[in-house]
Amino acid sequence: MPQTVQVLDTHMHGWQGITAVYLLDGPRPAIIDTGPGSSIDRILPALEAAGVDSLAWIVLTHIHLDHAGAAGHLARRFPEAKVVVRAEGGRHLADPSRLWSSAARLYPDMETLWGPMLAIDAGRIVAVSEDGPAVDLGAGRRLEAFYAPGHAKHQMALLDSATGDMFVGDALGVRVPEAGVVRPAAPPPEFDLELVIDTAARLHSLQPARVFPTHFGPAPDVDQIFDEAPRRFIQWVEAAEKVVAAGGALNELIEDFRARREEFYPTLRPETVAKFEYSCSYDLNSRGILRYLQRRPG
Repeated sequence: MPQTVQVLDTHMHGWQGITAVYLLDGPRPAIIDTGPGSSIDRILPALEAAGVDSLAWIVLTHIHLDHAGAAGHLARRFPEAKVVVRAEGGRHLADPSRLWSSAARLYPDMETLWGPMLAIDAGRIVAVSEDGPAVDLGAGRRLEAFYAPGHAKHQMALLDSATGDMFVGDALGVRVPEAGVVRPAAPPPEFDLELVIDTAARLHSLQPARVFPTHFGPAPDVDQIFDEAPRRFIQWVEAAEKVVAAGGALNELIEDFRARREEFYPTLRPETVAKFEYSCSYDLNSRGILRYLQRRPG
């Protein structure tokens, strides 16, 4: 039986094609990432339309709210499912209060944007701390986990042993289909350029057949996205270095990135720029890159 990936659109913040839930059907079905809690009324009907009446696994590339915010909701809907996450993020699923408080420093209206984040029984959480087989999908098929820091210290990529498909979260940034380009996802507090570059090289060396960023859908060319993603991160950090060296602070950095839009992405239409803003805004990237530069040795 052919192994397929179903791409379910969360319609995050009312936009199509920003954040995906990936459904892997089979003897022990799994989803990879959940979207935010505010999208649960979209996610549940999408799973129902796909014929899902049970899940064995809810797998998270990392615990940011656009990737894991609905995990508690889905864990309640599918009480037999185990929730798989990097060990660094497990405690925040069992008690989301600290994660919620941290995000609230960046977003003024948490409930509207992200919806409630429900706690998950710690006994259902599978914490992954090493590379290797992590999820048994049945019939000899498995997901292998690979640590993928840079965007966040609690991020992992998943490689499907049957298809060679790799699910990378935000390790390679954001790529909405109509844009055809990568935009960095460099949020505070853990963005690290050197780790992004190292992660991209390690994941590329695994020679995946296809690559699925959570934002959004399969990349059409595997080698191309692994080449472009690190270059884009470097491009943005080098631009930020010039602003900071000239004495610029956060607001100057945000405005400089806005002004460079046509330099960095000359073919993007305004509506595509808006979609990028809802997945990795100038503000969020500026905060993450500025924090990285301030703590970088030298």
